[in-house]
Amino acid sequence: MPVSLAGILEQLKRRSLVGQVVVVLVGAQILSFGSFVCLDLPTATQRNMLAFLRNQAVVATQALPERAQARVRQAVPRLAAPAGEVRVSRYVPVVPLSVFIGYILGSALGLTAATLYLGAGLVGPCLGIYLFAAGGGVSYYQQPGFGYLLGMAAASYCAGWATSKRRTSFRQLLAAVTGVGAAHGVGLAYLLGSCLVSILFDGASSFPGWRPWVFEQARNLTWYPLPYDLLFSFALIGVGFPFRWLVRTLIAPDMGVRPRGQQRIEDLV
Repeated sequence: MPVSLAGILEQLKRRSLVGQVVVVLVGAQILSFGSFVCLDLPTATQRNMLAFLRNQAVVATQALPERAQARVRQAVPRLAAPAGEVRVSRYVPVVPLSVFIGYILGSALGLTAATLYLGAGLVGPCLGIYLFAAGGGVSYYQQPGFGYLLGMAAASYCAGWATSKRRTSFRQLLAAVTGVGAAHGVGLAYLLGSCLVSILFDGASSFPGWRPWVFEQARNLTWYPLPYDLLFSFALIGVGFPFRWLVRTLIAPDMGVRPRGQQRIEDLV
């Protein structure tokens, strides 16, 4: 039988609904797990990082044989001194995971997964489910770091948008930079905006020390974790291609466009 024009042009443009639901739920679950991962890392200041690197060099020197230790200490006298004190900060990798989710799921599904996670964190305490590290609930918007949770959705969208059409090295670099920048930009804007709203409605006398408070929060929530957010985002994007391919396979359309002249299988039987 000749192939009809409708059969040649027939295609299923929508992606697999079941596949999309599955990957979105998995993405939201990954973000949920990430909010409870806490790493003790050196505080990202220049002096502290130099002290950390020096301590690592001292430890490495102490692992060498005695003769080698003597030669190294003779060449670098500073390594003969005992290891100094290094400040450590707790780091939660939610921003790199948001970039990773956006990279492997795409902008739309990544944004959906991050939004689902945020919604579940706000409503979850009513059901006895706590997805945020500091609890959750509708009143969580009063937390100074809530803007960074909103920034997770922006990070997922930007990372997916940057690599939506081409997966080149430049695009991957752009995905990490724009994703991390969007997360911290939204977080800082929310932090400053919440202070301005409080001062506008309650008066400046109700919050006299808001400037140092904003600086301290911005330092702890942006300045210190920013280098690690970029580093881990680069690393996760670097290993994310197999997961990206798997997601594309799971959400692939049920039927693609058949080449012109190709008949249906049932027509050939």
